[in-house]
Amino acid sequence: MTGLGKNVWQLVMPRIDGEFLEDPSYRREIEDLVREGIGGFILFRGSVEKTPARLRDLQKLAEIPLLITSDVERGLGQQLTGGTRFPSQRAVASAISRHSKQDVALLDSMLDAVRSETRAAGIHGVFSPVVDVNSNPANPIICTRAFGSEPEIVEWFGRRYITQLQKPRANGWIDLLACAKHFPGHGDTDQDSHSTLPVISADRPRLNSMDLPPFREAVKDGVGMVMVAHLLVPALDPGKPTTFSKKTVTALLREGMAFDGLIVSDALDMLALAADYSQEEIAVRAVEAGMDILLHPKDARLTAGAVTAAVGQGRLTSKRIEESVERILDAKKRLGLFEPAGDGKVLPDYELHRSIAREIGRKALRIVSGSKSLLPLSPKTAACFLIDDDGAGRGGTFISALHARISDFGATVLTPDSRLSPEQLQESIARAGWVVLPIVSKIAASKGRCGIAPGLEEMGHAVIRAAKEAGKRTVVISFDSPYLLDGFRDADLCIAGYDWMDEIQQAAAEMLVGKREP
Repeated sequence: MTGLGKNVWQLVMPRIDGEFLEDPSYRREIEDLVREGIGGFILFRGSVEKTPARLRDLQKLAEIPLLITSDVERGLGQQLTGGTRFPSQRAVASAISRHSKQDVALLDSMLDAVRSETRAAGIHGVFSPVVDVNSNPANPIICTRAFGSEPEIVEWFGRRYITQLQKPRANGWIDLLACAKHFPGHGDTDQDSHSTLPVISADRPRLNSMDLPPFREAVKDGVGMVMVAHLLVPALDPGKPTTFSKKTVTALLREGMAFDGLIVSDALDMLALAADYSQEEIAVRAVEAGMDILLHPKDARLTAGAVTAAVGQGRLTSKRIEESVERILDAKKRLGLFEPAGDGKVLPDYELHRSIAREIGRKALRIVSGSKSLLPLSPKTAACFLIDDDGAGRGGTFISALHARISDFGATVLTPDSRLSPEQLQESIARAGWVVLPIVSKIAASKGRCGIAPGLEEMGHAVIRAAKEAGKRTVVISFDSPYLLDGFRDADLCIAGYDWMDEIQQAAAEMLVGKREP
């Protein structure tokens, strides 16, 4: 392979599935990419027991150390079983008061835990924090992944994440590269770039006051990576998606903000681009715009070949490729990847980290309407109607915790396929002292909405109406988007949980009826 070919491979970062690395045939495919000179991988799934050893084996095959990254906005447990799953960024922002030294110390402990777990797993770059300002309540893909809807809050938490995740060691190396995403801001849209190309219609003054400030601050804070979203932002470049826009990637981010770290594309297989462009064209245009890392292409070899061919055709220059390679190698040196690796026997304190997750989850809950004086509830009977928007069986922890504390308790799970007759509803409500309506609706790629399905929303309103008519007290809890509660403000209590993790469900039950089981 020529020097140009080796250089191009450093820019390519395909997906790797940790759980499949136990399969010999899949492992051979990945090993072949390593031998060809792939620059690194984005890791999904696996376990803390097996995946780190497999990653160390791959590193031993690499001529140039691999840069392993992962999407761990909610901690290592988001990807690897056995790792700690922390609350969403919106839940963290709810739990942590910036003016409390104790709260800030708790946040730092959480970020220390994320750093120690991910590096122990063999991961060097985390695609976190999300510094989008979620200014559109209908946003189907950012929502609780963001710290909030105000730039100042996003900036403060973004700074804390970046500085703690990239905290230097005594020798000057760092364990992790953090990543500010999704530049230039994915918060003001009601579309999901996994499925389509969202349009950000804000004018330049609005972008400068709302969406861009958290990225400027992240650059000042020394963030190691910035991920560019697949968006169309006419105020920045009327004719090109941001991924292909030299005005946005090079002129605004690289030069205008003086960012000297790695510029990473969002996943190149997302339909925002893949629906209209070939893999080859996506790769070449992204590098032309100023991208350093081509993330999650469908075919790594096709992507590398297209970029190499583009140099031969004169669309790209060798110098342009060398600039990215130099930044990538500098990042690997900063992470200490060229130094002898440890044996991986030092394990993080997972039990301590889970206690931190529980504490933050407990503190995240917020009463957004109604009186706190109504708590704790003291019913001998209660009826619970759980809205499971995804039909994935989430919400069981909350139901079990309530059932253990209420002697006469009935629970009905409502999914998009459910039917709820007026007779069933009235019969369940008639016996109840309180009526509880928890909502579980996960923010997920390609789902296309942040609200609940129309049929489920109507069932939820029917529950509250019937309870009111029967003279019963009502409480609604959202275990994800707080915006869902806007349609249920006629309930006696509305509580935001910001996340459906078990720790928050347990804490919500304790908030309603107390910690002790009867």
